[in-house]
Amino acid sequence: MEKLLSVAIPCYNAAWCLDKCLASYLASPISEQLELILINDGSTDETLEIMQRYQAEHPGIIRIIDKENGGHGSGINAAIEIATGKFFNACDSDDWAINLHEFLEILKTTDADAIITHFHTIDMLSGEQREYKTLDIPLGKVYTLDEFTSYPGDIYPCTVFHGLTYRTSVYRESGAKLSEGIFYEDQEFATFPFSKVKTVLPLDLFFNQYLIGNVNQSMADHNHVKRLSHVEQVVRGIFHYYHNNPGISEGARRYIARKATDLLFNYYVVALLKNPEKKKGREDAARFREEMMAVEPRLVELVDSKYRLTVLMSRLRVSGKTLEKMKQPKLYYIYRKLLKRN
Repeated sequence: MEKLLSVAIPCYNAAWCLDKCLASYLASPISEQLELILINDGSTDETLEIMQRYQAEHPGIIRIIDKENGGHGSGINAAIEIATGKFFNACDSDDWAINLHEFLEILKTTDADAIITHFHTIDMLSGEQREYKTLDIPLGKVYTLDEFTSYPGDIYPCTVFHGLTYRTSVYRESGAKLSEGIFYEDQEFATFPFSKVKTVLPLDLFFNQYLIGNVNQSMADHNHVKRLSHVEQVVRGIFHYYHNNPGISEGARRYIARKATDLLFNYYVVALLKNPEKKKGREDAARFREEMMAVEPRLVELVDSKYRLTVLMSRLRVSGKTLEKMKQPKLYYIYRKLLKRN
């Protein structure tokens, strides 16, 4: 049977969570239309044995890549080389899928280059669930990339790793190779291939369920600060991609500019607020801002008002934990208003 969807699942020491992830895909009555590419990225626990058990039970669905540790990006790079499904998606091993049957039924009817789905984050400690939805654009219809990026408003919450599915041939022909051996390369997954798509289908459907709150995750504050150089590498790559590809479509340039400025602001938040060494964080942010100014000053200037506000918050000793508290609905509304005003 021709596969409809290939899902890359990079795994490193995922024995504790892989069963839940795989069960969410294999429970579907139409799972035969799936190709689950499990990448054992040098695990030292029982991850490979669990993969092999599932492969024996589902030989037409499960494929295994067993490789030395090279990081999350290396797993996706390896998976796209062998993917046979019409569409290509990636899922972290501690995440899972919902509404799979509905999603596959939609994939049968479309040739869009990129499909955008809603997703939830689920805090593993508190159980709190937060939804991320594509907003401010009619859903369920296909847009050209130029049409999509021309929409005003907040259309980008789900143009991220957990919300994107690509037509496999488009991803492969984009030539995108994610950075290996670093974290945060998921931002490249959401940027480089997307800049080459011609059509986009945003859906009113939740698909990926993104587990957060694990102290070992890359997005935990202390890890984010420790790996600030990884964030720099990803932001730097996207700025240079924008600078070095003036011939891409106007829609693609708008999209990459949005990604570059969002990621630069995220870098400022990590350096200035999440880093407990406030003086060092301000020095890092100022240095990196000057470096990016030399590449694309216009993009840097678009974020400068937010930069100044975040520097002020740093001087007031606002921390990453305080920032999270500000994301309570009423406080977050005020915070967003301040960002827009500045």
